[in-house]
Amino acid sequence: MDIQVTQILFQIINFSVVVGALTFLLYKPVLKIFDERARRIEEGQKAAEKAIQSQEQLEEMKAKAQKEIKKEQAAVLEKAQAEAKQRKQTMIAEAKKEAQAEVEKLRAQWQDERAQLLKDTKAEMAQAVIQTSKVVLGKALDTKEQKKLIDAELSSILKQL
Repeated sequence: MDIQVTQILFQIINFSVVVGALTFLLYKPVLKIFDERARRIEEGQKAAEKAIQSQEQLEEMKAKAQKEIKKEQAAVLEKAQAEAKQRKQTMIAEAKKEAQAEVEKLRAQWQDERAQLLKDTKAEMAQAVIQTSKVVLGKALDTKEQKKLIDAELSSILKQL
């Protein structure tokens, strides 16, 4: 077994050519694919992080909007309650005024009826007193005496009422 330098040299060159060809044809494209894949994964992670951040921002904005809406709802509700309370008070005041006006109207009507009734009663009493005095005394009284007698009787009757 002889060692031949030419054959070792030829094997070294052959090996170098194969390593060079494999490096050029396989290793570099595979590294390029790995680098491209790593870059895409990194971009995907960055995009995912951005998406997560945007989602968090959207959730924060949504929460703020909900808080603002709740504040506005509370303000609107409070305003509506105040307005309802004011309307209630206004309606109650108007109802009291109407009731007072109706009471005054009824009171005035009652006073008118009472005055008319007293007037009618006075006239009837005057006639009754005149008729009674004619029967009791047997003669008619003059107007002064009739008036005196009627006023005295009416005063006593009105005191009893």
